[in-house]
Amino acid sequence: MELVEQAGTVFEVANTIRGLIENHWEFPKGIDQNVNNLKRKRDQLNGQKEDIESRIKSELRPRKKVKKEVDLWIENVKRINGEIPNLESKVRGSSFFSRGFLVKNVRKKEEEVEELLEKGRFSDDLVVNDLSWIGQVLPTPSLVVETVKRKKNEIMQHFRNDEVQKIGVYGMPGVGKTSAVTLVNNELLKGEIEFKIIVWVTVGRKCSVIELQNKIAKAMNVSISEDEDETLRAGMLSEILSEKGRFVLILDDVWERFSFEKVGIPESSKGKLVLTSRSLDVCRRMDCQVVKMEPLSNEDAWTLFSDKVGQNLMTSADLLPIAKSIVERCAGLPLVIVIVASSMRGEDNLPIWRNALAELNRKISEYYRC
Repeated sequence: MELVEQAGTVFEVANTIRGLIENHWEFPKGIDQNVNNLKRKRDQLNGQKEDIESRIKSELRPRKKVKKEVDLWIENVKRINGEIPNLESKVRGSSFFSRGFLVKNVRKKEEEVEELLEKGRFSDDLVVNDLSWIGQVLPTPSLVVETVKRKKNEIMQHFRNDEVQKIGVYGMPGVGKTSAVTLVNNELLKGEIEFKIIVWVTVGRKCSVIELQNKIAKAMNVSISEDEDETLRAGMLSEILSEKGRFVLILDDVWERFSFEKVGIPESSKGKLVLTSRSLDVCRRMDCQVVKMEPLSNEDAWTLFSDKVGQNLMTSADLLPIAKSIVERCAGLPLVIVIVASSMRGEDNLPIWRNALAELNRKISEYYRC
């Protein structure tokens, strides 16, 4: 009886082994050729991946992101690239019998590569609009002269310095602070330095914490409850900004120092803050890297005035000395120069020019008396 049972057990084992061999083992002749075919198709797939990545580089712009299906395809190609050398190593180090079990693995991997080759024939764009991206190109200011461009470049250098988180641009009214920072905003939107969101807020005089919180939230197209107190609102705002990743917050026309913590502006290496102010003290008390906006040089001031008033008028020998006196009285302030020049554009009447100079002198005298 025991012999019968043992014979039955041996028979079952033999059937199991035969089933394994029939289902999973193939005669390994030619498996090296299968591996070579797999590697050749792998190389073809990697060539396709390089083409896809080149297309992504050419299509990717600010406000765009790579399609999810394209990202997944690239990840699968990377995975296959890691698996094929391991499979090749197993085949190379296996015995004749063991190779028979690897034939199907090689073929399966070859089918996966073929499927990726087929899926990688993307005919449509590889990128889509990134709806989480925030930022707006602003109109190029009319006050752009070399002095303003130089300050823009100075501010951009601070953006490239990871140790600088807060930048304060200060100077007298009309000197071109907003113009310089507008150029910075538009430069950042080109994507040379990667930020997820770029938020512009005009603060203004007597802006309370709650008003500033509302302005920042509105600029990001989010809402924070009006019913909550300042502290809870600050927590919400800080969480939103932190979740956005690398951000730039531009606060134009700041009159008074405020607490970043009370407003809800996180102070971290992820974010950069730029503020403009008339006050050096405000910039210093908010621990900013200070950038001083200087009045225009005489050359830049004359160039700006001539451009706005009309170059043809500046050929008049009678008008020229009066125009130069007007520019001198504008003290290198771009905003004043543009206002005065625009009001005189196309005007060639000498008495009117003399009256304009006299009126400018009177207003300046009144300003200093105040």
